[in-house]
Amino acid sequence: MSSLGDLLYALTEWLRTTPLVDLAIWISNLPLSLSIGTHFWVIPIAQTLHILAIAMAFGSVLMINLRVLGLTGRSRTMAQTVRRYLPWIWWALLVLILTGITMIIGEPVRELINPVFWIKMVLVIAAIVLSLWFQAIARRNMAQWEVTHDGRLTIRLGAVGIILLWCAIMVAGRWIAYAPV
Repeated sequence: MSSLGDLLYALTEWLRTTPLVDLAIWISNLPLSLSIGTHFWVIPIAQTLHILAIAMAFGSVLMINLRVLGLTGRSRTMAQTVRRYLPWIWWALLVLILTGITMIIGEPVRELINPVFWIKMVLVIAAIVLSLWFQAIARRNMAQWEVTHDGRLTIRLGAVGIILLWCAIMVAGRWIAYAPV
């Protein structure tokens, strides 16, 4: 492969050999998919809500992880920071799931036969797993963080990793529109 475009093209060609094509065609013939397709406003509204939910999730992720790194929010304890922002992340994920399903049903071929969509889904799963890991670690070590203010190296690397992961998710989400299908 000489470029990212070649890799994405090869992945698209492979996706076309999978049962995903039949699934996408089946979904596109469902009454709900046909209804979404005939109401031009549904997909743009779903995309707008999706983007707003990403902003809400990323903003909350950023606030928690910048606190972990000691770069912001020092006037609050780690427990206060997590209590304040964690619910926003989980509610945003719920909105992302609902709007994502709407977009998949509305444009199944564009989504399911798109290699960038699948890259984004793997990144989202990784972000959720890392976030759950962080949540568990944070709850166990909350008191320690307030005393040392520096946290463990693995926690700090995890915080940077989660921020970078969310950035990659947002980039992949934008690239979905431009990947070869």
